[in-house]
Amino acid sequence: MPIRPDPLKQLLDLQERMNRLFEDTLGRERFEEPALLSGSWAPLADCYETSESYVIEIELPGTAREDVEIRSDGDELVVRGERRMGGGVRPEAYHRLERRYGPFARTFRFQDGIEPERITADFRDGLLRLEVPRAKSRARSVRVERPEWKHRSITEVG
Repeated sequence: MPIRPDPLKQLLDLQERMNRLFEDTLGRERFEEPALLSGSWAPLADCYETSESYVIEIELPGTAREDVEIRSDGDELVVRGERRMGGGVRPEAYHRLERRYGPFARTFRFQDGIEPERITADFRDGLLRLEVPRAKSRARSVRVERPEWKHRSITEVG
């Protein structure tokens, strides 16, 4: 039985040959995808919980602190902002442009409730760390009342 070629591998090989052809012809790699310059994107985030709070760590290298906004609404926390291109380089001058720029937004929902007034945020070394305290359980006692039974006598009618 003859061995059949893998169509995916053939496609990837063709793509690689085309990339090399363009690089050789143009003398450099061109990366022209306007969506990467103006479209929105979502930064990577890690979320975990402790006994007291939820912790969210969001990667935002190259983003200025003043370009980040954090809002809470009910059981939602929204982090949005913008990473701007710097250095005064025109987008068409790039040989390769792999990092994402432009507006971004992430929304986090918490089923167990949060205390928005106690949220803290720390932004250093390109990492935004949010500590979101869990809502305290509002346990309360419920008194069980015993209804008063009125004793009625039953008389026979005869």
